[in-house]
Amino acid sequence: MANLTLRLLLNCLPLAGRRKALNELLRLTAAAFGQECAGWRRASSHNERLRHFALFSRSQAEKAIKKGTELTVRKILYENARHLGQDIRARLPIRNRADVAATLHHLYRMLAIDMAVDPLGTVTVQRCFFEPCYSPEICRFISALDEGIVAGICGGRLVFSQRLTEGADACRARIEWPAGENG
Repeated sequence: MANLTLRLLLNCLPLAGRRKALNELLRLTAAAFGQECAGWRRASSHNERLRHFALFSRSQAEKAIKKGTELTVRKILYENARHLGQDIRARLPIRNRADVAATLHHLYRMLAIDMAVDPLGTVTVQRCFFEPCYSPEICRFISALDEGIVAGICGGRLVFSQRLTEGADACRARIEWPAGENG
């Protein structure tokens, strides 16, 4: 179970930081594609902003794939998200794997993604806001953000074994914890 201070902070975060967190995700994603993401500022509701992010990220990923720049852009997405994850870790009292699991669960809930993470690193996503909008190829492309966030928060590596966009009943992944991590 996550520590009490972290649980209190995470339960307040959706109220205070949801819009700011989504803005930062939009900004760093747009930057990775060398774009400005102007339309999202006009979106009034959280779901409208998520929808704009889904459409924007899909169209930009499709363009990068057509141009043959997907590896470069994925690397930038990963690095930008890793820095965001490090910033999140620096702001929260994350002490162990249970704290990492609780943090990821709360962060992804803000993105309308039903993510469960156990302290062993098993990740399951039953529902994902982005699944209807992303093809399997785009999902794999954009998952560089997920991989970067996890790397930034815990230093681990996120490895997917199945995805909703590929017809699976859930996304399944595991976190490969850093060597010497005490759990």
